[in-house]
Amino acid sequence: MAEVYFFDYGKGTSILPGLEKLFYSSGMAEVAAPGARVAVKVHMGERGNLTYLRPPIVRKVVELVKAVGGVPFVADTTVLYPQKRFTARDCLETAAYNGFTPETVGAPIVIADGEDGYQGVSVEVERTVDGCRLREVKVASAFLEADAMIVLSHAKGHLLSGFGGALKNLAMGCTTKHGKAAQHASHGLGFDGSKCDGCGKCVEACVYAALRLEGGKAVRDLEKCMHCCNCLFVCEKNAFYWPEGCRDVFQVYIAHAAYAVAKVFKKGRMGFLNFVQDVTSRCDCCTTAEKAVTQDVGILASSDPVAVDKASVDLIDQAPKLAQLPHDPPDILGKINGTNSLIQLRTAQKLGLGSLKYELTTI
Repeated sequence: MAEVYFFDYGKGTSILPGLEKLFYSSGMAEVAAPGARVAVKVHMGERGNLTYLRPPIVRKVVELVKAVGGVPFVADTTVLYPQKRFTARDCLETAAYNGFTPETVGAPIVIADGEDGYQGVSVEVERTVDGCRLREVKVASAFLEADAMIVLSHAKGHLLSGFGGALKNLAMGCTTKHGKAAQHASHGLGFDGSKCDGCGKCVEACVYAALRLEGGKAVRDLEKCMHCCNCLFVCEKNAFYWPEGCRDVFQVYIAHAAYAVAKVFKKGRMGFLNFVQDVTSRCDCCTTAEKAVTQDVGILASSDPVAVDKASVDLIDQAPKLAQLPHDPPDILGKINGTNSLIQLRTAQKLGLGSLKYELTTI
């Protein structure tokens, strides 16, 4: 049974001192050995989003790493889709817009997969379960240069995975564009030619030149496609669609990618902090500021990414709701997004990445 430590926002203690107490009580301080180069992984938010983790939270973790002798850097990666985090330059500009600079977080900010998002090293997926065909994952280079990593995850919903926490932060947040594409390829993309009017908007929107018009219809070149699904979102006729059951398959691949990323670090050199606050039904990649669906809950800490995600899902289900929701527990966020978000956790457990069974210790 995994140990998960919980700092409850409802206890009245100030958040930053509470985070410090949680850091030491959970053994997180032992992740960052004196002199160790420590990656502090965080999603710094898309332009227009407001629910990403706040810079003072990240700075506090940086200060705590420094206090135990670690040498921290704050890290994130580029994205597949053509928004404001497509290149490293875009990422840094958006990070600064959202309040993340070396001065505000107290450490260098590194875009781990390089300027264009392809800088990484292939890591073998040594074993697979649940029908996964993923054999390797390209992990962003900067993470392979680190001695340890502390993963800060905003617990919230996700359109494809149902729930996004530590596992998704490892799988998507720590891989290159090719690593992300390999995961997204798993869910597929359907096309209904009868709905396509040949407007060409999807062709114009594809930054990978993977779409063309033939006979007045869109045609996709799978060799060029990076599975960013931008075409799905720009198509006003809904000609592109996600197939039935695709979300379940996608979660299986997330778990395997997270497994590969975790292999990069030695035992005891990874820690996970999940922040159950500003819990929205969508992720921080959204360009709009989503409304929270539950009250803020608190912070969870563990060396087990499966357990910390399961505890997050459970606490979200138990939290007072801020609006009338169409679904009841368990797994409210998964149901909102049309999937069972425990699939990623169960698959990760089968791979030996962690345990669904946990003991919650409130500090």
